[in-house]
Order: sequence, then structure tokens, then C-alpha cells
Amino acid sequence: MTAREEAHLTNAQQVADLIELQIPEIVRTYEANLRSAGNSLVYNSVSLGQALTNAQRIMADVIGSLRAGQVEVDNSYKLLAWNIGTTRAVDGVHPRESIQASSVFFHTALSVVFTCLTPDPQSLETLRLISLALERSIALRIRDAVAAYTGLLLNRVHEAQLSERRRIARDLHDRVGHGMSVTHRQLELYTLYQETQPDRAAVKLANAQQAIRESMHHLRAVTSDLYTREPLKSLEKALLNELESVDVNETAVRLWVNGDETWVPPEVLDEVFLIIREGIRNALRHAKASLLLVNVEITPDELQASVEDDGIGLPSERPAKAGVGLFSMCERAELLGGRLLVNSWLGSSTRVDLSVPLKGRPLDDSPRKQGS
Repeated sequence: MTAREEAHLTNAQQVADLIELQIPEIVRTYEANLRSAGNSLVYNSVSLGQALTNAQRIMADVIGSLRAGQVEVDNSYKLLAWNIGTTRAVDGVHPRESIQASSVFFHTALSVVFTCLTPDPQSLETLRLISLALERSIALRIRDAVAAYTGLLLNRVHEAQLSERRRIARDLHDRVGHGMSVTHRQLELYTLYQETQPDRAAVKLANAQQAIRESMHHLRAVTSDLYTREPLKSLEKALLNELESVDVNETAVRLWVNGDETWVPPEVLDEVFLIIREGIRNALRHAKASLLLVNVEITPDELQASVEDDGIGLPSERPAKAGVGLFSMCERAELLGGRLLVNSWLGSSTRVDLSVPLKGRPLDDSPRKQGS
């Protein structure tokens, strides 16, 4: 090792000792800077704790690199990075919050590190090593956290798709399949009675024709959901069209949409429409209600919607295979970072409430902001 290399290594090790003493200050300053930046991680105790622990371990990588004279990152980062990615996906933390947090930490760490350097030629090489170690340690953590984040969301999307397929399969079986079975049986009876009891055979033929018409109606209703739709331009208009296309029987329906729909991204409007539509269909199909109220309130920060009926309510115990539509509604709400609540009073009414945060802001009483 040359004298210059020895001098650089000695300088780097001395700086490493100074930085190690400054780690508590770096972590405190980092947290303060996150709060000043309005980063959403500070609203969740788990996410904040993970971020601060991550900061300590990144600084440990920097110190280890300085003492080794080259960039070294401890492989133990992988587990924490994976936990960070999955936690933020579950809590609905937007990736920009994580990117901002990484940038804030990089600037915070360098600002404190500068105070540990002396104005001499060796410090420049030491600063270069510090910067490379910081970049490498942060980049590896971001890479693994992003993989965990996207993996969990992709699994959720896949589960939502499976739920939607199960719902469609159930509709095909219960409605179209049932109609085909009825048609087949009525035609068998028509053949049986055609020669001996023509009047009775005519009734069976009429029953078969009616069953076919009903099956065609149900098939169109199911397949219409499978076509790719253009992004919604108006939630209110789409809901009105839905109400005009379904059989409301004796149910009086009232719809209100208040607020500026341009505050809501088109892709969010699409998902909200599907959630509300399912709520309307469930109420009209099962509630036996005389009145159905659909209300949507839009503000710059949040969309709230409710579907309420005065029907028979939900049974306290439902079959394990029931409620696929409701499960799909909950999945869609979670993918939007929102929540779906169902309150039902047996023999009285059912109310479904949807809340979706807009502009990436957390809901006021969401688990993420409560820190649970």
C-alpha cells in the first residue's frame, strides 16, 4: 500500500469514527426533515420506525465502507427492505413518498457528514467514498423494497381478478345455467305431451320460450361487463344509465352526485363506478327494498359514497361461498387506498359506505394515519 493510500485509509477511518458518533443526530434530523416535508411516513408509527432503522443501517454501511476503504453493503438489508415494501403496499403509501424519503435522507446524511470532514486533499477522496456508499446502500434497499411493493400489489390485482371471475361464473351458473336446465326440462315435457295432451304441451313450449328469453337477458347482462370500457367521463351519467338499464321493480331510487368530478382521476372514477354499481345491484337483487338511496360526495381530498336501502338486511350468518360481490367491492376499495364499510340491520336496512382518498392523501381516520 502506498503512502497516499495509507493516508487516505487513515483519514477515512477517522471520519468513520466521527460519523458513528453522529448517527443519533442524523436520525433525529432525518425525522424532523421528513415532518417538514409533509411526508406521509411520519403518520404511521410502523413505517416511521422502519424508515429510521433503515437510516441507521445505511449509515452503518457507510462506516463499514470507510473502514474497509471500499464500498461494502451488509446483505442483512434484504429482510428490512422487503418488510418496508410490503408494509407500504398494505398501507397504501404512494411510491413518491418513498422516493421523497430517500432523497431527504441522502441530503440529511451528507449535510451532517460534511461537518466531520476537514479541508484537506484526503477529505475529497473520503467524501467520494461516502457518496458512493450512500448511493449503493440506498439503491439496493429501494430495489428490494420496490420488488416487494409491486409483488404484493400484483397479488392483490390477481386475487381481485379471480374474485371477479368467480362472480361471473356464479352468475352464469345460477342464472343462465338454471334457465337452460328449465328450458331443457320443458322441451322434454313438450315432446312427452305433444301427441296425447296438446294443450298441456303448448304450455310447456311457452314455458321453454320464456326461460330462453330470460336466459338471453341474463347472458347479455353478464357479458356486457366483459367488454373493455372507455374511461368514465361522468360518474353521475354512468350511474343514471345503470339505473335505467336494470329492473328496479317496485323500488324507488334516488341518486345524488355532489362536487366536481374533475377532482377525481378517471381510473379512480372507473373503480368507484364498479363498486357503487355492485352495491346497487345487490340491493335491487336481494334487499326487497321499497327505497334505495345512492349518494356521492366529492371534495378535493376525498370521495365518499353510500348505497342505502330500507330492505330486509343481511343475515347474521351467511354461507361461506356467499358474498363474492361484496369481497370484490372491498378489494377494489383497498386498491384505491380507501375502505368499504357495510352496516346491516336484519329486517330493517343495509348501508354500504365507500371512502377514497384523493391526491395521495391518507384518510383522516385510516389505519395508516393512526399508526396502527
